[in-house]
Amino acid sequence: MIPSSGTTQTFDLSEVSYVKRIVVGSVDPQSIPTQEETAAQMDLVNRCLNDFPKGKLLGMERSFSILRIAEHQVVLEAVSYHIGFKRKPLWLDSQEKKRRKQDFQVDPDKVQNIIDMQS
Repeated sequence: MIPSSGTTQTFDLSEVSYVKRIVVGSVDPQSIPTQEETAAQMDLVNRCLNDFPKGKLLGMERSFSILRIAEHQVVLEAVSYHIGFKRKPLWLDSQEKKRRKQDFQVDPDKVQNIIDMQS
């Protein structure tokens, strides 16, 4: 059991049925996230910990890489948060669906109509 901060209640790990892993940052120099992307990930962490159903922080992974650019050293860091829930939040399902790419199909009749209109 993990004691909750500031209260006498405990959190039983056997009650966890869903774990969300959220990575903030990157150690890949080819895909450095923008400040907006980092802020969005931190907003998701905060929402997981504060909205209903409230999740509990189960663990954190910290990883980093050191790059040498000329005579300068750059440190890239990523922190992965593991947040446990008694059940998967409904708002998390809808948020993940929004991020998925939609599979658009091309309608050949509409394409032909557009070509005909321009000629």
